Amino acid sequence: MTLENHLPPETQSLIDRAHIEMTQENWHDAAETLAELYEKLSTFEVNYRLVTALFMDEQYQLASSYADDFLLNYLDDEANFRMVVALAIQNQNFVYAQQLAVLWDGVDTREAVIQEIRDAEKNAEITMAATFKTIARQFYHLSDTDIIEQRDRYESGRHLPVDQFIIGAKYILVDPYATPIIRATLLEDLQKLKLDEDIQYRWLDDELYTANFSRIPLLTNSKVFEQIADLLDEKLSQDDPIALDMLAQQARFELTLIYPRIEEIVVDIENWVNATIDHYYGRQNNLELSSQKQWHDKVRNLTEDFFEK
Repeated sequence: MTLENHLPPETQSLIDRAHIEMTQENWHDAAETLAELYEKLSTFEVNYRLVTALFMDEQYQLASSYADDFLLNYLDDEANFRMVVALAIQNQNFVYAQQLAVLWDGVDTREAVIQEIRDAEKNAEITMAATFKTIARQFYHLSDTDIIEQRDRYESGRHLPVDQFIIGAKYILVDPYATPIIRATLLEDLQKLKLDEDIQYRWLDDELYTANFSRIPLLTNSKVFEQIADLLDEKLSQDDPIALDMLAQQARFELTLIYPRIEEIVVDIENWVNATIDHYYGRQNNLELSSQKQWHDKVRNLTEDFFEK
């Protein structure tokens, strides 16, 4: 490995051991050594070798989890991109696999990878027909259950063939009994699949709307999202980084709930952030406009309730 010089002897020893184990194609031991090394040296180079060793050792779920740490790096190279898609396929996470596939700019490679996903789906439908039937039925009727079960059924639904997932997601998006955060997350899933069609969805006001989300910027690309993230960082990064991590995640879910009407709802970004911080520290804040505060309180309560279950 080409790593920085002057490493502690223990770290260098792990590097040398991992190199030998990988050269010998002793993938299981190499994965264990590299996992230990990764705790000390969390670089992409170590991550890549760890993910590779886990892939070769058929520990696909764990490999995918580690790959997520440096996902953008894996999407910069075709061979690495194909590996992370292959991991998703091996985990039968077909929706995620296709969401990754559509990120690749090269048409030939993208189409070839999508065909690999379709082929894997067909094989899975033959070998797991009964399982898929059960997952699909539970996913389509997700709202029959409580919040915890809805979350579980949603996660299981992402392992369905993409076409079946899309059918169920469209049905749930207009279901008044599905929790708003599940509907919002499914909407984001469909957007990441880059479906170029009108999609009907039920928003927080319980009204139905229609939009083509392939023509709307992703939440994380919106100016409001970026400005809220920047303000939280500016106000908390030096004094309370733990609060920053928690509130950044909270803001992400809150804005997911009001998407795609973010700019219409968050009209005063400064006071949205201030109210978020004051709530976290248990301080009173009455500076938000009543129209904004109404929705901010609603999405905050929904988010806190969802994650407390």
